[in-house]
Amino acid sequence: MQIDPLSILASNPDCKIQSLTVSDQHATLLLSHPEIVERYDDNVKNNEPSEENDGDETSGKNYSNTQEVSKRTTVQSLLKLTIIPFHKAILGSNPIISIKDRENGIPPERNSSTGDNFDPKASDDISSFLQQYNYCLKSESGAEYSYHEAFPTRNLLNKVINVEVNNHNNNRMESQSTTSKIHDENENKFPKEDSFISQLHSTISKFGAFDVELISPATPYQISRAMPSLGHTLIQETPSLYKNVVQPFIQNVIDSGSISWIQNLIEVKKEKERLLVNHEEFIINIDTKWRSHPPPLTTPREEWLNHPSTVDLYCLGIVKASGIATLRDLRQKHVPLLKSMAEEGLSAIKRVYGVDNDQVRIFIHYQPQFYHFHIHFTRLENEVGCSVERGHLVSDVIQNLEMDDEYYCKRIISYKLLKGSPLENLIQVYSDNEV
Repeated sequence: MQIDPLSILASNPDCKIQSLTVSDQHATLLLSHPEIVERYDDNVKNNEPSEENDGDETSGKNYSNTQEVSKRTTVQSLLKLTIIPFHKAILGSNPIISIKDRENGIPPERNSSTGDNFDPKASDDISSFLQQYNYCLKSESGAEYSYHEAFPTRNLLNKVINVEVNNHNNNRMESQSTTSKIHDENENKFPKEDSFISQLHSTISKFGAFDVELISPATPYQISRAMPSLGHTLIQETPSLYKNVVQPFIQNVIDSGSISWIQNLIEVKKEKERLLVNHEEFIINIDTKWRSHPPPLTTPREEWLNHPSTVDLYCLGIVKASGIATLRDLRQKHVPLLKSMAEEGLSAIKRVYGVDNDQVRIFIHYQPQFYHFHIHFTRLENEVGCSVERGHLVSDVIQNLEMDDEYYCKRIISYKLLKGSPLENLIQVYSDNEV
């Protein structure tokens, strides 16, 4: 069942919130909260299908054979918000890492809601602030990912308006109670009706809508990626380092099920409104990082053509087959797939958005954000994600594979990693032992 931010905050008084990263435009919060987990006892003797279930095998269980048990457990979720500067102070009021620890290079404690840095009052204040908004679902990828737009509740707007109106009226009454001379002298010190209305609109705008990405429950890998940075380190990944450390790490992530949400996308069960191409071997859709894109659910596609937001163009091509996790897994046999993805993607971008082929870069990340092979399409003006220590142009990859089938399994690949991240820690330990 899909949840929203309010269902976590309002139903869990024990929810603990900490600020991971906060800027004038974005905030990422870590929520540690109880969750009701439903378990089922298969030892119940009744074997007849219930009317509600009607023996539906797609559910994975015959609920007539089960007994529901509720258990309290603690999970963690990530809340990523696109904010306005007014929100920065409150959302950043409970940092997960102190200034002193940051200066000393001490990584954030993964369960620090029980640590010395945790401020219960600040956590409650953030929760109260977030509960003053309604959350409207925009889209969902399935599994733990969902995307919402937050709107101020009527109570919040009424409260703001009442405070401003009362202040305005009190000022006018105070002015009118003085002598005529003083009143005349001070007449321009108090806002007239037009300026008051303008001031009121300005105040209300501070409580305006913002976008929210919810990851619930979040995996340790997802949380580690969202943690405040202690800086980066440049990795020179040799074939030996990949075989002994990186490849086992990648397989553990895949085996954990943390990327199971991808299946909902490639089977077009989720994010149908973002789908641009549904090929037998891959899909191409609108990346959620393209935040300026007109709302796919409510904006007719004909209005996407030559839309001003195409300057931020960001699309994603995802292969349907499993077995290719990263750039390292590519061989000559995958060249036709890469060419087809590039051609179909460029054709769709031209058709839907009116952006010419020579205005689009196509590249592969290493290390990628998730370990199911995908490629990125961005407009040349959009430099997000294309840094030289991470991005590999698909055209170059194709040429390299055509020259040597094992090019990417033999070469040293350089990339940067967050200091203190799980993979960086494993690499550090391995390197220390090698020395």
